[in-house]
Amino acid sequence: MNRLLLILAVFVSGCITSPEPPATPPEYTEPPAVATDNAIRIVVSTDVPMGLDELRDFLIANPLIEFFESTPSIAAPDTWTALKGTWLEPGASRRLKLADGHYVIERVLDNEPDRFRYQVWTFTNAAGKGIEQIIGEQRFFVLGDRLTRFEWTYNIKPKSPFAAFFVRRRESELKTYLQSATTAMRDAATVASGINGG
Repeated sequence: MNRLLLILAVFVSGCITSPEPPATPPEYTEPPAVATDNAIRIVVSTDVPMGLDELRDFLIANPLIEFFESTPSIAAPDTWTALKGTWLEPGASRRLKLADGHYVIERVLDNEPDRFRYQVWTFTNAAGKGIEQIIGEQRFFVLGDRLTRFEWTYNIKPKSPFAAFFVRRRESELKTYLQSATTAMRDAATVASGINGG
């Protein structure tokens, strides 16, 4: 029993304590098979006063990563480097450098007119201790001539049931992280569309 408690204590400490940023960026490694079950799902959305094509063009010119803000334990993206292919094309991968000096690597799974799906599987920060991968999905739903619903889903695959417990403790913060970027994007798109208000 004491051994089990010791193992659990070490695991908890590891999940809470963030490692130092790496001295060199991580190299590309083959991603795991795309997770299809046992994921923790987070969904945020907003309605943007643009048509679907207009919104997609806006997001190419103004990448969503530019709208993130850091939270107490989640750093915003800072810069990115292409690793394979041309970003936005299926199969392309890139490495994101975060504001705290850590990195993640992600690749495009699908890019269709009404859906963009990607996989994140390399994390140098504390997330790497408990998360195997994240499948992100952005969906676009036409609500009117100049109104599109943007829906963003994070499917987070923990490395174990123990890890899932700690991921769920960050669920609210993760949702805030995604929603704040989504809202900031909508506000910028609203200004770009020439429509006042939010």
